[in-house]
Amino acid sequence: MTKKKSQKRKRVKKANSKINFINKLLIFILISLVATIASYFIILNNYQEEEKVKPENKVQIEKKDDGTFFVKDNENSLIIDKYEEYTKDLEKEYIHKIDENKTIKTKIEEKLEPIKKIVNNIVNKEENKEKQNINKEEKALINKPKLSIVIDDITLQSQVNKINDIGYTINIAFMPPTKQHKNSAKIAQKLPFAIVHLPLQATITRFEEENTLKVGDSYEKIEKRIATIRKQYPNVIYTNNHTGSVFTAHEKSMDMLLKALKKHNFTFIDSRTTGKSVAKKLTKKHGMPYIARNIFLDNNKDFNYIQNQLKKAIRIAKKTGSAIAIGHPYPITMKVLKDSKHLLKDLDLVYVNQLPIN
Repeated sequence: MTKKKSQKRKRVKKANSKINFINKLLIFILISLVATIASYFIILNNYQEEEKVKPENKVQIEKKDDGTFFVKDNENSLIIDKYEEYTKDLEKEYIHKIDENKTIKTKIEEKLEPIKKIVNNIVNKEENKEKQNINKEEKALINKPKLSIVIDDITLQSQVNKINDIGYTINIAFMPPTKQHKNSAKIAQKLPFAIVHLPLQATITRFEEENTLKVGDSYEKIEKRIATIRKQYPNVIYTNNHTGSVFTAHEKSMDMLLKALKKHNFTFIDSRTTGKSVAKKLTKKHGMPYIARNIFLDNNKDFNYIQNQLKKAIRIAKKTGSAIAIGHPYPITMKVLKDSKHLLKDLDLVYVNQLPIN
């Protein structure tokens, strides 16, 4: 009996020991859990206090002396550039296959070909020989790759003066007149060649230009807007899009815009603010030439970056016969273009109407 009681006591003692261990373990887990929860609430409270002290992240628009607008937050970082809607699509490089023997001018000349043949038959052989006797220098100039550099968003005479100071042919694209820039059309009329920089709907609409055309606008509204621009710019033939990543990707809207542009004798240049642009398809439908940029120069406002973008445009021009590079009137862009004349010695810097076209 004594032996059995002794064994029983040992079993009870062993069981109690296990229970005590489990209880201690549970207590440890419970204390750890409470400590974790308490730490969480302490950290959360501190974070909320910091947020209360933290100043409101206000956004402000600033204007520089050169007329450029940009948007900053409290940390002085650039959010949205007033000139363009910066998307990844603006960093893309486009290479277009073109007919090097055709320009916009020669398409018109094709229609006059029958009359030319009659005239040529009348002209004597000696005069024809003189016309064909082009010297080597002129031939070399004709065969040079052509580059059109376009500077968008121009509204001020001071900007035009700085562009003219670069020292070679630059295409200047003017914003249509608004209350903020009333004289842009008058300034354009003084130039031998200009482009209308037409505001179209972008992804970001907060800072859009006055009278921006939008998806959903009726043909009547679009046509009326283009008719107004024709009156403002009576001698301008070309228009390229300001922003427009939403509008140029919308087939119905672009169809109506190109119809209105053709009616008022405008030719559209696709700035390619989106890779989804339907301009190529619809210019063909309307019997219009397809003209589009190859490179944006100044997505990054750094000298080396801009110059490398210019080199890309030069490479494309030499490969295909021509190229269009678009930039903006930033001081750094003006400096790069002025300091890069040596890179352009083998190219013919021209207005857009002198480019080969599709």
